[in-house]
Formats: sequence, C-alpha cells, structure tokens
Amino acid sequence: MVLPSPTLTYAAKIERLTDKYLDVLIGGDVIGGSAISRAIEKHLRKGLKVTMTKRAASSIRNNLDQVCSMGIQVVEDESELSKSNGAIIRLEELNLTQILEFLKGLGVKTEDTDIVAVAVQDHGVPSPNQSNREFRIAKMEDLLKQNPVLENLAFKEDEVPSYFLRMHSAVDACKRQMSTAKVIVMDTSPCAVLGCLEDSEVRKKDRALIVNLGNGHTIAALVFGARIAGLLEHHTALLRRSPGKLEDLLRRFVDGDVKSKEIFDDGGHGAFYLPDIMEKERKPSLDNIDIVTVTGPNRSITADFKLPIHYASPAGDVMMTGNMGLVRAALRKTA
Repeated sequence: MVLPSPTLTYAAKIERLTDKYLDVLIGGDVIGGSAISRAIEKHLRKGLKVTMTKRAASSIRNNLDQVCSMGIQVVEDESELSKSNGAIIRLEELNLTQILEFLKGLGVKTEDTDIVAVAVQDHGVPSPNQSNREFRIAKMEDLLKQNPVLENLAFKEDEVPSYFLRMHSAVDACKRQMSTAKVIVMDTSPCAVLGCLEDSEVRKKDRALIVNLGNGHTIAALVFGARIAGLLEHHTALLRRSPGKLEDLLRRFVDGDVKSKEIFDDGGHGAFYLPDIMEKERKPSLDNIDIVTVTGPNRSITADFKLPIHYASPAGDVMMTGNMGLVRAALRKTA
C-alpha cells in the first residue's frame, strides 16, 4: 500500500482546527514533523495557541528551546494537556491496527507475524554546538566504519542508539500494537539504497553508484560487492534547481573528489569515503563503475543526464524500493 505520510495527515487536522479557530493540544509520539511544523506556524500566525508535550515536541525540533522559540508551549507530559482548553491531537507514527485490519479483509493471516520492519528518517540528537546535518552523516560514517554494509544502519529493537529519538518512538509504537513481534528499524535514505541491491539488474553487477532522490534527502552510495566505499547526502530541493550541478557532483563523487565541507556549506549533510575499501579497489571512475542506478520519487531530475542510468524497480515497482530494503535488512538482522 502506498499511503500518505502521517505528518501530512496530522498537518491537515491542524489546518482544519485553524479554520475553526481552535487552540491545539498535541501529545503522542515523535514522528516526522516537516508538514506539521508548517501547519503549526500558520496556526500561531492566526493568534491561536499550540501546546505540545516534550515527547511530541521533538517531532518539530530535537532542541526544545527552539520549539519554544516558535511560540509553542511545551509541557512535561499528556496529563498537563488536560489543564488547557483546545482540541487534542495524539501523534502516532504507525497505526498497525488499521493496516492489519485491512490485510485481514484481503484474507492475509497476520496473527503469526514474526517481524515488523519500519523505516523512518531520523537526524538524531546532536550536541548543542553541532548541526544535526553534520551529526547525521557522522553517525552513518561511524556505523559503516564498524561494518561497511548498509544493513549495519538497521537496528533490532534493543540496539537503537539513544540519540535516534524517532526510531525509538517507532519501536515503541510497534510494540504497543504487536507486542510479540520483533521490530527492525532503519533510516529511510539508506533503506532505499539497500532496496536497489535487490533490483534484478543491480544484482548482476559488482561496482555500483546508487542514488536515491527522495522528497527531502538525496543520498548517493558507492557500493562494491555490497560493501559501502563512500556515501554522500544532500537536500533534494537544493539539487532540483540545477540538475547539471547534481550530475557533476555525482561524477566527482565517484572519482573520490567530493569533500564533506563542500556538501555541508551548500546546505546538505556531507560526504565520506571509507579508505580501507577504496584502497582495495582500483581507483573508481565512471569508466569502471558497472552500473549507475537511480530510484526515488524525484528520479526524473536525472532525465537529461549524460550518464547511462538504470532506474531501479526491485520486485517490479520503483515504489517497492524502500520496502525491499527493509525486507533485506530484516532477513539479515534476524538470520
């Protein structure tokens, strides 16, 4: 099923309350917050009040001082919400009960489900003086240095690092609704790259440049025999303005010539290479890359590239790329 993101559905609820001129009280989980943030800002500009619990407020910013600076009142927990007047919204990343009921209607047996695998985008909680963009790419680098396969960016329910609040929230939501199932959680960007490795054409190749042009993030990975040799992450909105710039960036990335500071200064996250893997391979270039694979909802940006591009369709459909990445991660993590 291809469904709207929860942040869009909750933003629509807030917008309806804005039209009714009602204050909003928000509790629940840590979820993706971009659309919610925009709806809240519009609500506040109308002179209406927004109150959020600490947990829910982390959907807007991990730094709660920044949340308060927007004009949002932050309270300790949901018991505090009852002391205020307004319409209550409870954020929930996953409504598994709703999905399971739908599947049961199709005759799918869900009672013996062993694993729930979920992907969410999580920047993590940086130190006060560090950008969350720098923190995100640095943690990916740390984890891949330990084991240079994308499955190492997936976590069992008891392995999730403390700084990934949204991943923890997703695990909690799964366990509330399916307490006996094991939970695997992964970030959406590397999950899509991992799913490309399940594409029938990519499977035949050893050396790949894989690019996921997501709605928010663009991630590129140099993959040699399923091992990550380099990773780059930027913001799609910034790259969409100049497709030629993106093509040049990808060419230089394959050559090993992209510096993390360049990406960060351009509004992206950063880039890194893993020297141990790069040194074992003959110097990468587009001449000795077997396949350039692109996926994601914004893949049309590459339509006029001079690069020879293969558009990934694992399980026969580009919309299944992330799902297939989750399947692969779950099988490897629970083997």
